[in-house]
Amino acid sequence: MPGWRFKLERFEASLFAGLDVQTHRFHPDDPGNRLAGTHVGMRFAGELWWEPSPDTMANGWASWSTIGTSYAARIAFGWRPAGLFYLGPETQVLGDGSYRELRFGLHVTTWRTGPLEWSAGGGYAHSGDGDGAYMRLGLLVRQ
Repeated sequence: MPGWRFKLERFEASLFAGLDVQTHRFHPDDPGNRLAGTHVGMRFAGELWWEPSPDTMANGWASWSTIGTSYAARIAFGWRPAGLFYLGPETQVLGDGSYRELRFGLHVTTWRTGPLEWSAGGGYAHSGDGDGAYMRLGLLVRQ
């Protein structure tokens, strides 16, 4: 999505907006569900990254779509042991008009292998459908 990035030493803020295309198929089929099929809307997102000291970080992001009013948000804090990567707690919420999920776990962020920067998280997830585990994996290419 196109956007704007603002950077000031150890603080960075990004804002994005753009086209959102979603296709939903249900098994078993649910033709009465208003989200069934392909929909076009707008998505808005923002992210904050702050390093209050060389070995600590705080990160937060949020995303919202006009399609089914879906949303997601995450906040994380981390400490950098031996300067390798950030490790710490994370909390997420995601959902739409009829579903909500809360997540509580741990993350590893900015683990670098050559030009690749990895992030991962995992922990406990709670929703109206039940409780369980979650796992998240992310990858950036830095040049």
